[in-house]
Amino acid sequence: MTKLCTLALTLFLAVPCLAQAARPTAVTPHQADDVVDHLISSLTDYVFPEVAEKLQTQIRTHRSEYRAISDPNALAAKLTEDLRAVGNDHHLAVKFGEELAEFKAPTTAEEEHSRAFDLANGRGIRSARRLPGNIGYLDLAYFSPDSDAGTALAAAMQLVGGTDALILDLRRNGGGSGEAVTALLSYFFDDPIQLTSKVERQNDRSLERQKWTMPYVAGPRYSDNPVFVLTSLHTHSAAEQCAYDLKNTHRATIVGERTAGDANGSSGEIALGYHFSVFVPNSQPRSPITHSNWQGTGVEPDFPTAPTDALMAAYQLALKNSKSSVESEALTKERQLAIQNPQAALTEEIAGFQKN
Repeated sequence: MTKLCTLALTLFLAVPCLAQAARPTAVTPHQADDVVDHLISSLTDYVFPEVAEKLQTQIRTHRSEYRAISDPNALAAKLTEDLRAVGNDHHLAVKFGEELAEFKAPTTAEEEHSRAFDLANGRGIRSARRLPGNIGYLDLAYFSPDSDAGTALAAAMQLVGGTDALILDLRRNGGGSGEAVTALLSYFFDDPIQLTSKVERQNDRSLERQKWTMPYVAGPRYSDNPVFVLTSLHTHSAAEQCAYDLKNTHRATIVGERTAGDANGSSGEIALGYHFSVFVPNSQPRSPITHSNWQGTGVEPDFPTAPTDALMAAYQLALKNSKSSVESEALTKERQLAIQNPQAALTEEIAGFQKN
């Protein structure tokens, strides 16, 4: 999918007095020193204070090597490599070529394009439908940051609200808005519960903000019937938050493979001067249940399977572990046929068109 940066506005943190001149084709030793100095300063608010000190020491130790690198892209790559070698955090990244000396609000045209792009992608909803046997299926490409995302999610939940079990497909979900995750998760609980906390470091201090489910949702709640979440190594960030919270609250069964392991977040990129910038994670989610998160480890499935087999596995589990909410001869027959041959049931719509 298209990167989520096309959908969300990124807050750029300006470094004072770093006027950006024309993009350099070569970096002088003096410029490299300036970039390194600002990088060391920016690492102060790294999410783990003890690791922040190690990162700063790593960069100081290799200063002479950086001064010898004249290619700006090579310097950015070397700084990134050294940071990740100590931090083991793929969010840590130094880039060259960004114009981040001052905050630039998006233009009206840019905002309109972003909303139009999001709308054309269904606010991140690839598919919402009912599978044979009265099993709901919701496939999310990303969690939209748009103000209308809640309305789209409510419509999707309205569509699957009468099903006996729900399969939530996050196998190809690149992340997105944490607020949209909270909105979706609120459908699966009757009463407000704390899902997580966001622990953020600012000015060398830690701040914690709790995140709870919402007391009101626009669509029907789905608080009683079984939920199955499909995951893969391509399940990232906010999608991992969704799977992690549903698993730890015992509200869903995770089917597929371990997720990517991207938990740390950031307020935005920081300009280092001379068109260099750095992404420094300064926040992390913290579960009130595990007192931890999925950084580096990913979310482990309850039923491990190859991503390509996850839908079939979850569908069979859903048929087996759900109960029909309506007495109906037609629905009973449909479920029995689905249990006997789930592969045929998943292609029933196609077969029906061919038969008629």
